Amino acid sequence: MKTALLLVMALFVAALFLLAGCSSQPLQGMTTEPETGLSVVVSRARPAVMFAPAEDMRFISAGWRSLRPATRTSQEGDARIWFALYGRGEGTLVTALAEASDPWLWEAAHHSAFPPLRELQYEQNGEMLYESLLRLTAEQDPFCTEGGAACLVYRAKYLLNFRKMLVIVEYHEPLEASRVRDIAFQEAALNAFQERGRAACAVHFPDKAAMKRATQDFQPLSQADERFSRTALSRWVGELQRTGGRL
Repeated sequence: MKTALLLVMALFVAALFLLAGCSSQPLQGMTTEPETGLSVVVSRARPAVMFAPAEDMRFISAGWRSLRPATRTSQEGDARIWFALYGRGEGTLVTALAEASDPWLWEAAHHSAFPPLRELQYEQNGEMLYESLLRLTAEQDPFCTEGGAACLVYRAKYLLNFRKMLVIVEYHEPLEASRVRDIAFQEAALNAFQERGRAACAVHFPDKAAMKRATQDFQPLSQADERFSRTALSRWVGELQRTGGRL
């Protein structure tokens, strides 16, 4: 009887260690997108998120970094970002997951990190998608092409898990200095750019079975290259709000 009891206790302890090991596995990392073979950022949290860049995108780099986003209080916020960077000609694609730490939430999705040229929101994949077009200088944009006077940026974002997770897709193209001032009034150019941005990457919310298949080669991300500074990335994601605060 004593032997059986000891065996049961040993199995129970082993199970606890197994569960602890499973729970310590990161929820955010990299996997291979099935259709394109590209390395992509993925979140295994609920709801699960997976990016699907266009086939002609070229993977450049990926990584994570801790953030200290601005808030409307005297305190800095606390968050973490996981992102991947891709290129296609002059275009640059950024896909990112930004998770707020307690007691912080991301501001409501209609708030923009930078003043937009245009905004739109609609339902897609069962979630609200928020789109905006931006004109950003190299000082504002950590992903702006080096040497460019400014970038024209398409941003699409979802706000998930009760405003704890921000999902961002951004497509960037450099603007010549002669076009920076007047681009806001060039409707045809903005429309064409917006369509290129929409086609650059899709966001999927796979079910449990699809996520299990997709993450068979799941790998944690390394810390991002130092050229993507915490200060610049913290400004880029937008503001945080303390739980229970006003919008």
